[in-house]
Amino acid sequence: MTAKAQTMVVSVFGAAFLPENGPAYQTARELGERIARQGWAVATGGYGGTMEAVSRGAAEAGGHTIGVTCETLSRAGRLTNAWVREEIHCETIRERLVTLVRRADAAIALDGGIGTLAEITFCWVQIQTGELPPRPLIVIGPVWKETLDAFFRSADGYVKDSDKAIIRFAASPLEAVRMIQRNLSPAPPLFGRDTKGRGS
Repeated sequence: MTAKAQTMVVSVFGAAFLPENGPAYQTARELGERIARQGWAVATGGYGGTMEAVSRGAAEAGGHTIGVTCETLSRAGRLTNAWVREEIHCETIRERLVTLVRRADAAIALDGGIGTLAEITFCWVQIQTGELPPRPLIVIGPVWKETLDAFFRSADGYVKDSDKAIIRFAASPLEAVRMIQRNLSPAPPLFGRDTKGRGS
């Protein structure tokens, strides 16, 4: 199964390990469902936790799910989650990060750790420097709201207001999807080949 010719792709970042019965997992699953119901494809890092929950919600709603995995993590024992329909397998974490960020029409981050922080900041600086055209970059949840609020206070004078405005806060999956609906302009698809197993 491949993404349709004009399908938007929303990349979602988040924690690699979540309890299935916990609220963070359910929030991620809801987000995946809401993305799919808009007719958009969802791309994640392809493994467990948030990635599994988002893919699951999207797949259960009939959406297309893309997992961007990498050899480094696969060798460490990470398994591609069962809800991924199209897998893009990269060699390194760096290549995986670039793929997730640069091939998305919009990006949403749920609560997470170091890897999620890297994904947010890489996407942010790509837009800020003009290497990527403007696109929605949205964070959901208290971790990023508190982290970025503290960063902006501490880095007063170092971060322009226009750069702060690149990243948006949403209180819920519903609000995040509505932000994308208001701001996303159709662009030619960058995902779409069925690369289950290997290749990018």
